[in-house]
Amino acid sequence: MKRALIIGLFAAGILGSCNEVPPRIDFSEPILLARDTSYITYDVPGNPPRNILLEDVSGVNCQRCPRAAEIAHELKDRYPERVIVMTEHPEPGGGFGPLVAPFNDSQDSFNTKEATDIVANLIQNVGSLPNGAINRKDLLGNGSLALPKYETWKSHVENELSEKAEVDLKVELIPKDNRTVVANIKTTFLNALDHQVLLSVFLTESHIISKQFMPDRSMNYDYEHNFILRKGITHSQGLPLSPSVEKGRVIEKGFEIEIPERFKPENCSIVVLVHELDGENREVLQCQEKKVKP
Repeated sequence: MKRALIIGLFAAGILGSCNEVPPRIDFSEPILLARDTSYITYDVPGNPPRNILLEDVSGVNCQRCPRAAEIAHELKDRYPERVIVMTEHPEPGGGFGPLVAPFNDSQDSFNTKEATDIVANLIQNVGSLPNGAINRKDLLGNGSLALPKYETWKSHVENELSEKAEVDLKVELIPKDNRTVVANIKTTFLNALDHQVLLSVFLTESHIISKQFMPDRSMNYDYEHNFILRKGITHSQGLPLSPSVEKGRVIEKGFEIEIPERFKPENCSIVVLVHELDGENREVLQCQEKKVKP
């Protein structure tokens, strides 16, 4: 339509012997998928490595939580393209008592309904802090996704790094304005799956300076909090993609994401998960992270 308008104006200018120059049309606007797109491709890519989602369930009043955060940060630094950390602060009243309660004089609370919902309905059995999960898998073989012994996170992550993904996940972020990005997400299934598959999209923020209770029982007023789950773009338990998928199924979705005023876009990232829902199975099949402002 825009191209036809330009041609029409150009032709009108010639026929009318007019020297007017038509106004410049901006073709750089973000292209948001107008509707969900799904199709079959026969050009199925090879299985890429599966990235690792490390969910760190934490609280500002949790004395040992900084030690768990150190391990999570070390893994992120060692495998920046493969490990995605999401630090989740459940709301008070979820069974963690004062460990997750914000300080009375805090200007910022990290507690979110999304974190509460993930811990209660997806990870489950999180009875103490710090705690966590890796790709929402039962790595201990005891029917629980929770990994309270944060000292074991490193070995579990390194074991999982050799896994191949059943999903090829592409995430493109296109800036629309200073606080808004368009996220175009393309999921290609490399193998058939006979159960529910979901898509989750979250906003995280790092480099936040705020108080934290420390392992030596001191209060650190300049503690840097990273990978904090700020907001769910989809429902926290995921947006259903399909009740089952065949090999080569491609599903594309687009989201326009506005960064709330109280968050700094330069410190924010979009985290995308493709995960299962099959009885007690909530395994993350693939995940990606993109900075809002690279």
